[in-house]
Amino acid sequence: MPIGEWHFGGKPFNKGYAPADSLWIKEPFQEARAIYYEGFTCFRVYLPQALLAECYETAYGRAPNAHLVLSKTKRVDCPTLKHLVKMLVDVDDNGGPAGPVFLDGISLAIASRLLALDSKRARLKFPGKQPSELSRWRLNRSIEYIEANLLKPIYLIELSNAVGLSRMHFAAQFRAATGYTPNRYILRRKIAHAQTLLRNPSMSIVNIALALGFRTQAHFTFVFKSIVGHPPAYWRKHCS
Repeated sequence: MPIGEWHFGGKPFNKGYAPADSLWIKEPFQEARAIYYEGFTCFRVYLPQALLAECYETAYGRAPNAHLVLSKTKRVDCPTLKHLVKMLVDVDDNGGPAGPVFLDGISLAIASRLLALDSKRARLKFPGKQPSELSRWRLNRSIEYIEANLLKPIYLIELSNAVGLSRMHFAAQFRAATGYTPNRYILRRKIAHAQTLLRNPSMSIVNIALALGFRTQAHFTFVFKSIVGHPPAYWRKHCS
């Protein structure tokens, strides 16, 4: 449990002990300063206005007529938010089966949860019914885009723009149609392509990993094993 002082907007906000998993939301453009009396690590999540506006439009069916300020600076005690932020921390610390689409999805989930928690919008109701599946032409176009760009980072905004949907609607409808989140589907397709490349003995595993957009060989190995059941070196030797 860290001990220190926290100041927002030039004013004292908290002094003393704070739980290690504390979450604080800060108003835009507000100065933040912290003094720690012992070793501690902070993780900051920045949500741009465009992302907040997209979540707002999904919930209300219309764009906001001004910049969104979710609340005054305060501590937030929400298990769902803590879980979502921890997922980002784990990716930052350990890699994990993540890509740009995964990070986009977590960011949208955080923004949506903050909108729902906002006291001024306490009656906000996000759709509870099962999302419809992507239409056949949208599904085909998104899959074609993924296949054509396996050797580069793929962002959720690119896929949603390709089929004319918001990121939130696209992600929900894609999962309804395929049974996979966009991130998981992309990872599976990258690993399938990796299996083809592993059959070429002249390509090293690290070069295959980097060619497919993985940050490190360890990250690639983690994802490969989670999908295939064996690490790539074992698969190349015994299964290819």
